[in-house]
Amino acid sequence: MKVVQIRKFILLDNKYKSKVISGKKVTTIRFGKYEAKPGTEVYIVITPSDTAIAKAKIKGIRTKKVKELTIEDAKLDGFSDVKELVRELSRIYGELHGEDEVTIIEFEDVEPLKEGIPLKLLKGLNYRDPYRIAELALENFKELNLSEDTKLILSKVVQNGLREAAKRFGPKRLQQALLKAYHSLYEEGII
Repeated sequence: MKVVQIRKFILLDNKYKSKVISGKKVTTIRFGKYEAKPGTEVYIVITPSDTAIAKAKIKGIRTKKVKELTIEDAKLDGFSDVKELVRELSRIYGELHGEDEVTIIEFEDVEPLKEGIPLKLLKGLNYRDPYRIAELALENFKELNLSEDTKLILSKVVQNGLREAAKRFGPKRLQQALLKAYHSLYEEGII
């Protein structure tokens, strides 16, 4: 069986958003084998919108057979009992049996983001925080080869957030401004 590496983000269904933010869901259980290094910082990304809603750290990862899942496993994953958990896992992955292996990925230090960040944007920024990119670019504007238009867009991000900047300038211009800032900061050795 192929092992899936978790490096930068964990995808969760939108229906779990409030449970993750409130701390009622601190694990995700996946069919198959997954690997992640404890301490790794990841984004929690909800589907189907593919929007990052929080940052978290991987606390631990372990595998179990479906028949070994406990009430504690279910509660940490935001379910009331094992039956409800297995029913949901079977809905997602197809019918699971007692001998099937699942991986329990536990996360901690969940830090909700000010607003959702599109996964596509995060990937383009090499999973760097777009707010931090905007702040650093404005702080170092004189050293960077950026246009006044880019400065204006980045200022809007810092002052009013990504959503407002996208409304004002359009998502494409916003993304281009952040990418230019990121590449300029990288070339200058600032990040």
